[in-house]
Amino acid sequence: MAWLRRRWVLVAVVATVALGLLVWLFWPERAQDPAPRERAYQAFTACLLTDDKGLAGELARATWEGMQQASLAESFKVQYLAVAGPQTEANASAYFNSLGLQRCGVVVAVGEAPVAALAEGRSRFPTARYVVVGGSAALPGVARVDSSPVTGVGTNVRAEVAAAYAAVSGN
Repeated sequence: MAWLRRRWVLVAVVATVALGLLVWLFWPERAQDPAPRERAYQAFTACLLTDDKGLAGELARATWEGMQQASLAESFKVQYLAVAGPQTEANASAYFNSLGLQRCGVVVAVGEAPVAALAEGRSRFPTARYVVVGGSAALPGVARVDSSPVTGVGTNVRAEVAAAYAAVSGN
């Protein structure tokens, strides 16, 4: 009788191992997280200088969308900075200088104070390209995008920013 008990124990152990092996082999694979994707940026940054409304203003929002579209197409970085405090040329100049010191490849200005700061300070950063949205007077060496109609601003800004990138990168 002892041999019969040992036989059943052996059968039970073999069956348990076989069942465990089958479960392991046929267990559904866990869905793996997709591999993280890096976005390789070109060595170029397009910067937007806005008034105190930031991207909440209709014109700034349309400009930003155009800049983002150009960024997606050409793989360069975009960033924006809103002028806080008094909306004067003197105050906006500090924000403009900040973008210039960050070596923005192109600076786009939207709003009265940012456009005035760009007009006054662009000579301090001669390697950058400049675009103003709106503004009343043409500035030498500065691309101008009409602010009316607003629906066309994004497309026109995209073209100007892409042209500035192409001029710098040689594309």
